[in-house]
Amino acid sequence: MSASKLSLAVSPAGAVEPMPEGIHNVYLYEVFNTTAWSIVLGAPMLLFLQHLNATATVLAIAACLSPVLNILQIPAARFVERVGYRRFVLNGWTTRSFFILGMTGVAFLPESVDRTTRIVAMLFFSFGFNTARGISVCGVLPWFTHIVPESRRGEFLARDQLAGALAAITCLFVVGALLRGAHHAWYAFGVIFLISAVAAFISVLFIRHIPDVPVEKIILNDNPIPWRDMFFYPPFFKYLRYNFVINTALGISGVFWVRFFKTSLHISDSNVLFVACLSLVVLATGLFLATPLIDRAGNKPVLTCSGLLFVCHFTGWALVAGGIIHLSKFILCIQCVTSGLAGALWNLANVRCVMGIIPAMGRPHFLALYSVVSNLTIGLVPLVWGPLVDVLQDWHAAWGFWDWNCYSLLYCVLTITIIAGLGVLRTLEEPQTMTWDVFMRELLVNTPSRSLTRILSRLRVLGTGAG
Repeated sequence: MSASKLSLAVSPAGAVEPMPEGIHNVYLYEVFNTTAWSIVLGAPMLLFLQHLNATATVLAIAACLSPVLNILQIPAARFVERVGYRRFVLNGWTTRSFFILGMTGVAFLPESVDRTTRIVAMLFFSFGFNTARGISVCGVLPWFTHIVPESRRGEFLARDQLAGALAAITCLFVVGALLRGAHHAWYAFGVIFLISAVAAFISVLFIRHIPDVPVEKIILNDNPIPWRDMFFYPPFFKYLRYNFVINTALGISGVFWVRFFKTSLHISDSNVLFVACLSLVVLATGLFLATPLIDRAGNKPVLTCSGLLFVCHFTGWALVAGGIIHLSKFILCIQCVTSGLAGALWNLANVRCVMGIIPAMGRPHFLALYSVVSNLTIGLVPLVWGPLVDVLQDWHAAWGFWDWNCYSLLYCVLTITIIAGLGVLRTLEEPQTMTWDVFMRELLVNTPSRSLTRILSRLRVLGTGAG
């Protein structure tokens, strides 16, 4: 679709603002993009390095490359408006796809190649991938913020994240099946990284069809960028402070849960991925339920609910790691439910809140600054905990029925951090659009019942048509 067909007009009061033509290409792009990065940045990459007997410090280094290299958005943000959103993102995404081919080659190296060489080679290509990604990703969120009407951003984000969640579910299920039936791990991982490369190049094709914003319609600012004033812009700074606390916990948990499952709980590679898959199924369900609610509820009730679920989730793992609760299928299901719902609500309200806070002038720079601060937090905190986990790997201290070890300590710290984040959240200012009791009734009662009614109505129509 040509850029000239893109309508950014504001609809009359009370009317539903239309989405731009071709917006479905964003969702298709998200499907293949998520398939690609969920392998090279997610659990499959961590499992591959674990297969090579990488230490917790190496895992932390591999996990931190993506968030730390997001700092490249700061110098890149000055060029994205002049180049154009679609062209800028397209060039970066194409470049990073070739680095995945390099990772595929490393995964196909035979077992005769020593493990240190393979780890170093994989980190090298991962560094190149994340460098290209760090430069080009600064154009994505400003682009989508520009083309999606403000009144429908919650709906758009929910559908976009739902598409990504469904893709990740399918991807992790396939990857888990490949590892379960693999007699030679190096061959299985090679196929897995090849799937990532193919998906990455397909995602590039859909980027070409996403509605673009003509360069002349982008608000340019030729003055020196006042980074300090932007950082301390009161609404923005308050949210960064809250975001920093929550991402401190999420950055640690996102890296070391695989090692916890493998070394402490002794769960197989395929079952690790199936557990991640189940969490994503819950996340997708949460996104489905929250889609009609998020634009009416406001961000603070959603973020509060997410924080409480994260507290329950991390407390659960602390009790398991401390020997208070024995891990069973029931406990595992509860953990997947709390993780999936908390992640769904956090991802949705977090991005929506930032999109609403930043002004139109300097939008790419504000979003780049937000992304860099968030990702540096996610990337640097594991570098502190990685060596600590290695040092405390064999440490145990009995405290009544409680067993102190590196993982029980880790999850207690995560629980306390999320509780602190809920305290900081109370300082954020937002017009109250829905009280807490109304929000919970809408989320747990009204929205599911309406969704069920809608599904049953469609099934009844289909049944009548078939008859």
